Amino acid sequence: MKRSKILLILHQSPPLHGAAKVGDIIVSSKKMNNFFDCRFIKIESSKTIKDIGKFNMYKFFLVISLYFRIFFMLAKFRPNKIYFTASIHGAAFFRDLLLSFLWKFYCLINDAQVFYHYHTKGIDNFVSGSKVNLFLTNLFIRNVNVILLSKLLVKDFEKVNAYKKIFTLSNGIESQINEFSLENNIKRKYEELSQIHVLYLSQLTKEKGYDEVLELAKHTSGRNIRYHFAGHWQSPNDEKHFFEFIKNNNLTHDVTYHGYVSGIKKDNLFNKAHLLAYPSRNDAFPLTIIESLSFGVPVIAFNQGSIPIMLDERSGIIVKDLIDFIHGFEKSLMSLINENTAMYCRKRFSKHFTLEKFETNLIGIFHD
Repeated sequence: MKRSKILLILHQSPPLHGAAKVGDIIVSSKKMNNFFDCRFIKIESSKTIKDIGKFNMYKFFLVISLYFRIFFMLAKFRPNKIYFTASIHGAAFFRDLLLSFLWKFYCLINDAQVFYHYHTKGIDNFVSGSKVNLFLTNLFIRNVNVILLSKLLVKDFEKVNAYKKIFTLSNGIESQINEFSLENNIKRKYEELSQIHVLYLSQLTKEKGYDEVLELAKHTSGRNIRYHFAGHWQSPNDEKHFFEFIKNNNLTHDVTYHGYVSGIKKDNLFNKAHLLAYPSRNDAFPLTIIESLSFGVPVIAFNQGSIPIMLDERSGIIVKDLIDFIHGFEKSLMSLINENTAMYCRKRFSKHFTLEKFETNLIGIFHD
């Protein structure tokens, strides 16, 4: 049987962020490449996390290069399906709108389907800003299939109606620890529970909530709780605030900053952690929470995006603000920090968020 040809235009690392992680998973998926004849084009726009959202001439030339790479691949490869990682606002949206005219014209003369995969939320805010934004967004998504991270994000598209169909696709990852090693680690961690370790793993920006975790560390100072921070700084001001807060509140013995971590270093932090603190103020479907569940680590997080369906009352606590965050943390110490909860978190990951489920569901969407 002849395989369908798919052109996938997507983010890949570096820099490493949520959409790039998912792009890396898709590109390396053996199952995807077995089912379909795939070609990949990387969306290159920023060299580092700090460059995201900033304009420079280098980015302009990258857009021109991307435009012609897509043009020639459409002409040469002639795909049946086109997959694109879409942006919702800002300069990236207008770049995507420009690029979309390539496949819109291609689809006029070829029988092809287009899929936009959104890894974030905010369409409603953008189209509510002006009639022009609403018009351009409807133009961009006209007659394409939209892939969202969960059913909770469908309401983000209430004001736009030009798409063909909406699919939902939960993110999934490959587990970095096998069941046997996980069970042994959990038993050892809770048998030797002399100190509680709380992990913050994300970009170190106030939007992601590192400052909320610092406030929590201040609230619990003097207790046998250690806070571990890991991630990139996005601005010198955030870095300065972080270390000044630690110094001014005498938190040197309560807080450790590990820098950016990956691979074994990141795995070791998850293996050591009893709780993931994730008070992000703007997230759609954070992969960090999935990683945490895969290591048997429960989560306390803000009520954002898809988080209410990622966690249930046995695997995490969802809060709404800083005061609720502190109260929720105290509750988590009593209800979540135990061996049974850790094993349940792993089971929840295995049931909903594995790489195999993600691959199977994505292939199902393309076959629909």
